[in-house]
Amino acid sequence: MISRRDLLFGMVRRLRETDGDKPVSGIGADIGQADAAYVRRDYAAARDLYREVLKANRAHKEARIRQGLCHYHLGEYMQAKDTLLMVHKQHPNEYLACLYLGLAYARRDQLDKCMEVWKKFVDRDHIGVMREINVHRALFETGEPLTGAEVAEAVEKALAQG
Repeated sequence: MISRRDLLFGMVRRLRETDGDKPVSGIGADIGQADAAYVRRDYAAARDLYREVLKANRAHKEARIRQGLCHYHLGEYMQAKDTLLMVHKQHPNEYLACLYLGLAYARRDQLDKCMEVWKKFVDRDHIGVMREINVHRALFETGEPLTGAEVAEAVEKALAQG
Protein backbone atom coordinates (compact mmCIF):
# COMPACT_ATOMS: atom_id res chain seq x y z
CA MET A 1 0.00 0.00 0.00
CA ILE A 2 1.29 3.48 -0.89
CA SER A 3 1.04 6.30 1.64
CA ARG A 4 -0.46 9.68 0.82
CA ARG A 5 2.93 11.26 1.41
CA ASP A 6 4.65 8.99 -1.11
CA LEU A 7 1.84 9.59 -3.60
CA LEU A 8 2.11 13.37 -3.25
CA PHE A 9 5.89 13.50 -3.47
CA GLY A 10 5.81 11.07 -6.37
CA MET A 11 3.53 13.46 -8.27
CA VAL A 12 5.77 16.41 -7.43
CA ARG A 13 8.83 14.46 -8.58
CA ARG A 14 7.14 13.61 -11.90
CA LEU A 15 6.11 17.24 -12.42
CA ARG A 16 9.65 18.42 -11.82
CA GLU A 17 11.02 15.86 -14.25
CA THR A 18 8.75 17.14 -17.01
CA ASP A 19 8.85 20.85 -16.19
CA GLY A 20 12.43 21.23 -15.02
CA ASP A 21 13.08 23.47 -12.05
CA LYS A 22 9.92 25.56 -12.31
CA PRO A 23 8.20 25.93 -8.95
CA VAL A 24 5.36 23.46 -8.66
CA SER A 25 3.01 26.04 -7.16
CA GLY A 26 3.94 28.78 -9.61
CA ILE A 27 3.99 31.30 -6.73
CA GLY A 28 7.60 32.38 -7.16
CA ALA A 29 7.81 31.87 -10.90
CA ASP A 30 8.10 35.47 -12.11
CA ILE A 31 9.06 37.48 -9.05
CA GLY A 32 12.80 37.27 -9.77
CA GLN A 33 12.72 39.95 -12.48
CA ALA A 34 10.64 42.24 -10.30
CA ASP A 35 13.01 41.78 -7.37
CA ALA A 36 16.01 42.50 -9.61
CA ALA A 37 14.41 45.76 -10.79
CA TYR A 38 13.63 46.68 -7.18
CA VAL A 39 17.23 46.08 -6.12
CA ARG A 40 18.41 48.28 -9.03
CA ARG A 41 16.01 50.95 -7.68
CA ASP A 42 14.12 50.90 -10.97
CA TYR A 43 10.89 51.29 -9.05
CA ALA A 44 8.65 51.99 -12.05
CA ALA A 45 9.69 48.78 -13.80
CA ALA A 46 9.53 46.81 -10.55
CA ARG A 47 6.04 48.14 -9.79
CA ASP A 48 4.81 46.98 -13.20
CA LEU A 49 6.49 43.58 -12.85
CA TYR A 50 4.99 43.06 -9.40
CA ARG A 51 1.61 43.94 -10.91
CA GLU A 52 2.08 41.07 -13.38
CA VAL A 53 3.02 38.68 -10.56
CA LEU A 54 -0.13 39.72 -8.69
CA LYS A 55 -2.28 39.10 -11.76
CA ALA A 56 -1.10 35.48 -11.67
CA ASN A 57 -1.38 35.15 -7.89
CA ARG A 58 -3.40 37.77 -6.01
CA ALA A 59 -2.39 36.30 -2.64
CA HIS A 60 1.37 36.83 -3.12
CA LYS A 61 2.07 38.87 0.01
CA GLU A 62 5.71 39.74 -0.75
CA ALA A 63 4.85 40.98 -4.26
CA ARG A 64 2.06 43.16 -2.88
CA ILE A 65 4.34 44.64 -0.19
CA ARG A 66 7.08 45.38 -2.70
CA GLN A 67 4.54 46.91 -5.08
CA GLY A 68 3.46 49.22 -2.26
CA LEU A 69 7.08 50.14 -1.54
CA CYS A 70 7.60 50.92 -5.23
CA HIS A 71 4.58 53.22 -5.19
CA TYR A 72 5.99 54.94 -2.11
CA HIS A 73 9.46 55.44 -3.59
CA LEU A 74 7.88 56.84 -6.77
CA GLY A 75 5.92 59.39 -4.74
CA GLU A 76 2.60 57.66 -5.46
CA TYR A 77 1.47 57.91 -1.85
CA MET A 78 -2.22 57.24 -2.43
CA GLN A 79 -1.48 53.99 -4.30
CA ALA A 80 1.12 53.06 -1.69
CA LYS A 81 -1.44 53.60 1.07
CA ASP A 82 -4.09 51.53 -0.71
CA THR A 83 -1.72 48.65 -1.48
CA LEU A 84 -0.10 48.52 1.95
CA LEU A 85 -3.42 48.93 3.76
CA MET A 86 -4.62 45.78 2.00
CA VAL A 87 -1.60 43.86 3.33
CA HIS A 88 -1.87 45.46 6.77
CA LYS A 89 -5.50 44.39 7.17
CA GLN A 90 -4.65 40.77 6.37
CA HIS A 91 -1.26 40.69 8.14
CA PRO A 92 -1.23 43.34 10.89
CA ASN A 93 2.18 42.24 12.18
CA GLU A 94 3.95 42.59 8.82
CA TYR A 95 6.48 45.24 9.81
CA LEU A 96 7.35 46.60 6.34
CA ALA A 97 3.69 47.09 5.45
CA CYS A 98 3.08 48.77 8.81
CA LEU A 99 6.14 51.03 8.54
CA TYR A 100 5.51 52.22 4.99
CA LEU A 101 1.75 52.50 5.47
CA GLY A 102 2.49 54.95 8.28
CA LEU A 103 4.96 56.79 6.04
CA ALA A 104 2.38 56.98 3.24
CA TYR A 105 -0.15 58.44 5.70
CA ALA A 106 2.48 60.92 6.91
CA ARG A 107 3.28 62.00 3.35
CA ARG A 108 -0.44 62.65 2.84
CA ASP A 109 -0.54 64.72 6.08
CA GLN A 110 -2.81 62.22 7.82
CA LEU A 111 -0.78 62.08 11.03
CA ASP A 112 -3.66 60.74 13.12
CA LYS A 113 -3.87 57.61 10.91
CA CYS A 114 -0.09 57.42 10.69
CA MET A 115 0.30 57.33 14.47
CA GLU A 116 -2.54 54.82 14.82
CA VAL A 117 -0.76 52.42 12.45
CA TRP A 118 2.59 52.95 14.14
CA LYS A 119 1.17 52.03 17.55
CA LYS A 120 1.44 48.42 16.37
CA PHE A 121 4.90 48.80 14.80
CA VAL A 122 7.66 46.69 16.32
CA ASP A 123 11.04 46.05 14.70
CA ARG A 124 13.73 45.14 17.18
CA ASP A 125 16.27 44.82 14.37
CA HIS A 126 16.07 48.56 13.64
CA ILE A 127 16.11 50.28 17.02
CA GLY A 128 16.89 53.69 15.50
CA VAL A 129 13.75 53.56 13.37
CA MET A 130 11.62 52.49 16.33
CA ARG A 131 13.12 55.27 18.46
CA GLU A 132 12.34 57.88 15.78
CA ILE A 133 8.77 56.62 15.42
CA ASN A 134 8.25 56.62 19.20
CA VAL A 135 9.64 60.16 19.54
CA HIS A 136 7.23 61.43 16.89
CA ARG A 137 4.33 59.50 18.42
CA ALA A 138 5.07 61.14 21.76
CA LEU A 139 5.34 64.59 20.17
CA PHE A 140 2.05 64.03 18.36
CA GLU A 141 0.28 62.84 21.51
CA THR A 142 1.44 65.90 23.46
CA GLY A 143 0.07 68.21 20.79
CA GLU A 144 3.39 69.36 19.36
CA PRO A 145 2.83 70.94 15.93
CA LEU A 146 4.17 68.49 13.35
CA THR A 147 3.91 68.21 9.60
CA GLY A 148 3.63 64.92 7.80
CA ALA A 149 6.65 65.72 5.65
CA GLU A 150 8.95 66.33 8.62
CA VAL A 151 7.82 63.12 10.31
CA ALA A 152 8.33 61.10 7.13
CA GLU A 153 11.75 62.65 6.48
CA ALA A 154 12.94 61.94 10.01
CA VAL A 155 11.86 58.28 9.82
CA GLU A 156 13.34 57.90 6.32
CA LYS A 157 16.63 59.33 7.62
CA ALA A 158 16.63 56.78 10.46
CA LEU A 159 15.90 54.04 7.89
CA ALA A 160 18.84 55.15 5.75
CA GLN A 161 21.17 55.00 8.74
CA GLY A 162 20.22 51.37 9.29
